[in-house]
Amino acid sequence: MSHRLEHPQLVRRLNLFGDVVGDPSRIVSLDADEMLGLARAMTDLDDLGEADWPGWEESYRQTIAALDHDADLHVLGRVMTRGEILRTVATWLQLQPLWDNDSAVVTEPVVAPLFVVGPPRTGTTILFELLALDPQLRAPLSWELLYPLDALSTERRMELGECENELWADIHPEFMTMHELASNLPSECIHVTAYDFAAPYWSMLHDSANFMQWQLEHLETIGRGYRVHRRMLQTLQHGASPRRWLLKSAYHLSMLPALFNEYPDAQVIHTHRDPCKFMPSLVSILAVLRFIRSDRVDIATKGRGMEAAYKMILERVIAQRADGTVPNDRIIDTHFTDLMSDPVAALRLIYDQLQLEWPAGHEVVITTYLDAKPKGVHGAHVYTFDDVGLDEDHVRATFADYVAHYGLREE
Repeated sequence: MSHRLEHPQLVRRLNLFGDVVGDPSRIVSLDADEMLGLARAMTDLDDLGEADWPGWEESYRQTIAALDHDADLHVLGRVMTRGEILRTVATWLQLQPLWDNDSAVVTEPVVAPLFVVGPPRTGTTILFELLALDPQLRAPLSWELLYPLDALSTERRMELGECENELWADIHPEFMTMHELASNLPSECIHVTAYDFAAPYWSMLHDSANFMQWQLEHLETIGRGYRVHRRMLQTLQHGASPRRWLLKSAYHLSMLPALFNEYPDAQVIHTHRDPCKFMPSLVSILAVLRFIRSDRVDIATKGRGMEAAYKMILERVIAQRADGTVPNDRIIDTHFTDLMSDPVAALRLIYDQLQLEWPAGHEVVITTYLDAKPKGVHGAHVYTFDDVGLDEDHVRATFADYVAHYGLREE
């Protein structure tokens, strides 16, 4: 794949301005104090909510230091990152008085949220979108996670959301073959928790070993991240007719105890797929996510690292479900191959297991949606094991216990 990690000419030329002046940081600053001061000036607000969210500012500063000094961002990477940071901090500042002054928001009940979890490329996105067609369920949309406050019109918030969605594919057009982006699509929880700088959003997009080490040394921030998650859901649903939340992210898989600690009544759908299909695809998309912001992408290292990480995560979930660390009776399993071969039948089985009412005529809604969204409409996502630094036989052996436990079929 490394031979295909190339920028469009306009992107390459803009990034060359970093070479012209010797360092991209001379064009786009990521100074933590300057950006914090600017966000405060933008909003005329000062309180970061440390009384309710202790450690938030330290996480912010640790993240910015890692992005500024370790992530090797190119010019456009720094532009995107600076914009995301300023928007995030400004919104966080605006959320504090809302939460402090309106008790109705922070007492909103979040009842029995439904989470789709599983490794990337195991069908989580299409399952999420199909479930979101059900009017009983409420999935967060991309534009409202980026702009959760209603100071602007919905149309303007959707328009502004484009720069943090469609722009990714402008910088690397191949990304749309991997994952469709649009302001009005259901969005995953990595964006819900992005307002906490210790959350996985920032480390997903940027490569920094130092920041990942800091995260491992401050695992107590996981609990704060799920508190932020709940508070954002309360904010989004305030004033609207209550519906059950539908949520999704791969990172929940590694944090199920924290998820159930915050939401004891949650239900989880765990997606499964042949690891020899999802592993190389996962590494491919992660490499592109990093390449959108930095030219330094060591794909082989990422491949080996992700193989080891997902072996640990998937086997740990098996153990947690067996020993009661997480409630096995609140987790159901579904296979990618079943969803692809007969989506309606697979969804009906999921509904039965969740004891969720099947809406009248819902099979027509599902098939109509799928007909309007044919596979490969944005092109084929092409990669090989060699492209991403993996060996097929080694992957097969690594995940043998996982495959046997869930009875997965080779694809």
